[in-house]
Amino acid sequence: MRAYLRAVGKTAAAKERFINRELSWLSFNHRVLQEASSEGVPLIERVRFLGIFSNNLDEFFRVRVANLMRAALIGKKTTTTLGFDVNETLAEVSTKVVELQAEYNRVFAQLERALKREGVHFVNEGQINAEQAEFATAYFTSKVRPTLVPVMVGGGTKFPDLKDGTLYLAVGLQGTKGEEGTRYAVIEVPAHLPRFLVLPSSETGEYVMFIEDVIRLELRRIFALFEPEHVFAHAIKVTRDAEIDMDDDLSRSLMEKMSRGIARRKKGHYVRFLYDAEMPQEMLQFVKRRLKVGDTENVIAGSRYHNRKDLMGFPDFGRKDLVFPPQPPVAHPLLAHKTSLLDQIQKRDLLLHYPFQRFSYVVDILREAAIDPSVESIRINLYRVAHNSQVINTLVNAARNGKEVQVVMELAARFDERHNIKVSNVLQEAGATVEFGVSGLKVHSKVFLVARRKGKRRELFAHIGTGNFHEKTAGIYGDVSLLTADPSITSEVERLFSFFSNNYERPVFRHLIVSPYGTRRRFSRLIDREMTLALMGKEGRITLKLNNLVDSEMIEKLYDASQAGVRVTLLVRGICSLIPGVPGMSENIVVRSIVGRYLEHVRLLVFGNDGKPEMYISSADWMTRNLDRRVEVSVPIRDPMLQSELAQYLDLQLRDTVKARAIDASMENRPIKARRGAKAVNAQEETYAWYRDRADRIP
Repeated sequence: MRAYLRAVGKTAAAKERFINRELSWLSFNHRVLQEASSEGVPLIERVRFLGIFSNNLDEFFRVRVANLMRAALIGKKTTTTLGFDVNETLAEVSTKVVELQAEYNRVFAQLERALKREGVHFVNEGQINAEQAEFATAYFTSKVRPTLVPVMVGGGTKFPDLKDGTLYLAVGLQGTKGEEGTRYAVIEVPAHLPRFLVLPSSETGEYVMFIEDVIRLELRRIFALFEPEHVFAHAIKVTRDAEIDMDDDLSRSLMEKMSRGIARRKKGHYVRFLYDAEMPQEMLQFVKRRLKVGDTENVIAGSRYHNRKDLMGFPDFGRKDLVFPPQPPVAHPLLAHKTSLLDQIQKRDLLLHYPFQRFSYVVDILREAAIDPSVESIRINLYRVAHNSQVINTLVNAARNGKEVQVVMELAARFDERHNIKVSNVLQEAGATVEFGVSGLKVHSKVFLVARRKGKRRELFAHIGTGNFHEKTAGIYGDVSLLTADPSITSEVERLFSFFSNNYERPVFRHLIVSPYGTRRRFSRLIDREMTLALMGKEGRITLKLNNLVDSEMIEKLYDASQAGVRVTLLVRGICSLIPGVPGMSENIVVRSIVGRYLEHVRLLVFGNDGKPEMYISSADWMTRNLDRRVEVSVPIRDPMLQSELAQYLDLQLRDTVKARAIDASMENRPIKARRGAKAVNAQEETYAWYRDRADRIP
């Protein structure tokens, strides 16, 4: 909350120097929507992009809009960290969301028609034939009905507390036995069941229903007791403030306080109320009144179907022609068929690049360490892990094998808090030492350290990466990891883990760049060096690939570099508050963004250094929280072969003319097209082909 309190009077200046963070995020989600519109994307994958868009928007309201609404309560002149008026921002967000929702509905209708042409039909309860109705009724009876708990509302009956992000049907009963007017009920749509019911296929193709339409089909049966003449139902959904309210009771452990905070999140204030636009006004007013929802809570008219994030799991009906062709991760040429992966890392630095290469190597390294008698300890920090995580299984195995296992667990990984608490308990029961990071700082770094003793020699092996130790996301997130036994790096990683245990003493890092103590300062110095080179008449060049660029101080630093003549190229997937191409301010800065099959998550920073590039991979974006309030780690890539590999990757990213969009103040997301006669480049496809060709040459 304190982050929103800034001096009044910045708004006009802010608009000249920055893009509003919230509007930039909505522009990013518009790029996701563009993928759903793209005819170059397989049809069912386009439907799934609609699910990604919806899921993103849900989280945006739960976190960002909720923060703005809390800030607005402080006063009318409250501004954001970049100086934008909070109330004005909320109004602009509301307008843009309505625009995006309308475009979303148009795209959904287009895809529905396109699916129909391919023989895949969305049908509702009024469009199915007798055979399909019988199938749906049987499914309702066996799977749905036992879990439904209809709640009659009206009179003195309290309206139920609606869960965040859960789908409900508001039901109206007219002409019921012994009653005049309309009676109302609420039904929670079961979230544990598949959202889509695939009906028996026929000669005309495949048929699928939303589960709420299965419920609508059986409404008379559900409310038979009331003998209604007419029953109707409309979808509603609320989004709640997702901030965890951590109390200050120091007598409670961090885990206890986190558990209490998660429970309180369920009762967070409404920040959005979404309803079916076809809902009768009488019903809408009744529901709003009972929920005590006013227009300030972003009351938004939607379509018949909410929670379209479930489209991420839309079935493929066995139609391989309508989904992305498989791209199985390939082998690493220096790790394939090797008995000991630690021995390979001992020989030279290695780079793993997901999802193009196998994340399973990370698990295999930990498995080797867990059973190798010469391995003494494993230290790792965890932010997000998969359910049924193989990484956790290997750590449990290591602890049971007598290894010293130190796990630094970040409990406050948003929306994964409950899972991280569970994982912490599992690790502690196995004998691992679990620590909860540094007071006042989130631990967001992606590192582990293995210590092995060979005779009198103690060997250290480190992993420093850009992504989490999460098998599932490693299949869809683009990330890189450095594996090294370089003592100058591994000794500093060991120092970092000592800091986690004894954080009263700040360590000194000469090779690693660590937030919150060195990231801002060290990267600022690297920018300064490029400025000095440019002012000397030499080439100053900076290329940054980040997920988000928001921090005003670093943006101003890049503006200074541009004005000094440094050529700055930015690849920013998500939020970019920097305005490129402004004469006298940023004319030497170009910003692009790529949204494609895989989520661009690599953070890669390259400083020209007069022809001897310095290259870093990092866990940190250039946001104030990553620079000043988190533990983040950046590591230099020194090996010439690895530098060449990352340079090849960056070159493909910068030559993309299929998925790349130009980022500027207009936030129009203009596609970057290939010149006439030139070959179109899809960076993600070309990157996969490059790694596949290398793997094919494995002896």
